[in-house]
Formats: sequence, C-alpha cells, structure tokens
Amino acid sequence: MRLLRGTKIVEAPARWRADVERAGREVVADLGAGDGRFVYESARADPSRLYVAIDPDAEALKEYAFRAARKPARGGVENAVFVVAAVEDLPPELSGLAALARVNFPWGSLLRGLLEPRTETLRALARLLAPGGRFELLLAYDPSHDRGAFAGPPLPAATEAYARETLAPAYAAAGLAVDQIRRLTQDEALEVPSTWGRRLLHARPREVVLVTGTLS
Repeated sequence: MRLLRGTKIVEAPARWRADVERAGREVVADLGAGDGRFVYESARADPSRLYVAIDPDAEALKEYAFRAARKPARGGVENAVFVVAAVEDLPPELSGLAALARVNFPWGSLLRGLLEPRTETLRALARLLAPGGRFELLLAYDPSHDRGAFAGPPLPAATEAYARETLAPAYAAAGLAVDQIRRLTQDEALEVPSTWGRRLLHARPREVVLVTGTLS
C-alpha cells in the first residue's frame, strides 16, 4: 500500500494494519479524497479517530499530507493517513477497516460509478467497511450545467427522487442498506471541509443530496 508522508510516497510497513487495529481507534475513510482537506481538518478536530484519505492523485494530496506531517505546534496531526490508490484497486490493508466511509462531492469516474450505479464501485465502497460500518455520500451533479465536464454517456441528475428510486435498491443489492436520503441546505453543505465541494457550491446554487446507510 502506497502512503503519502509529507511529500514522499512510501510503502506502508507490513505491520501497518496490525498497528491500526492494536491502537483501537475507529477508522474514518474518505474515498476520492481530492486534496485531503476533509481528512486533515477532521483529524485536527477529532484526535480520537484515525482518518484515512484515499485518492489516486498523489499530487493533489500533497498540500494536506505535508501539513499533517508537520510538528503538532505547527498544525501537524498523527491521526491522518494519506493513501495513494484508486477506487478500483483498493489495497487489501483497507478491507473491512472503516467504521465510517465518506464520499464527499465525488467527480469523474467515482461519481459515475456511484450514480449510474456501477457494481464494481459499490463493491469497493462496501469492501472498505467493517461489519456494521456506515457510509455517508454527498452527491451534487446537475447535467444541465455539469455535463460538459464528463466524457461518455450523460449522467443522471443527483436528486432525492433518483436516489430513492434507483440508488437505494442498487446499493442494497451490493450490501449497502440505505437508511436516509435528504437534500442538504446550502449552509449544511458548506460546513463540510471540502475544497472541491465549496468550489462547486460557490459557483452557483445546486442540489446536494445526502445518502447514508449501513453495510448489511
């Protein structure tokens, strides 16, 4: 498993998983973490849990991985981990590890996999979760404005109705039991420490749908 420590990619030690389990902290995984801001800020606010950012783009993760690696007096945190990996190739060290998996404002292939939805993407999300683990997705996609950002077939709009009628049954088939679907207010959505999310929301008002549930 490749980790970004500061600005350097290193291989995780063979004992990494065992060390995490021995420490006994709940693990929160952020899939498609982008620049890793959510993980860094959450780790600073909540030292009791281990936060794991997962993204294939090491360059994007560098700023917050660097901040996390600093001394505590300068804003460093020891409970943030930055994993360089794609959703379709998650390291086995992460399987069944997370008490909570977040996906905040996904884009690109991850958004397509969650919205169409694609079995392999849902299985990857389920694979991250410990027994009884929870997932929380924040979806914001409007084809009338965002379609130009995506190649291939157009994606469906991320709406409450679509989530209830299409996503919930498909997720259930992949072992992800949806228990809440609701539209967030603009203020609620802006409270999430996501650089990409805030960029989307400040560009213009848009619907943000929260989908939560449990590994069944």
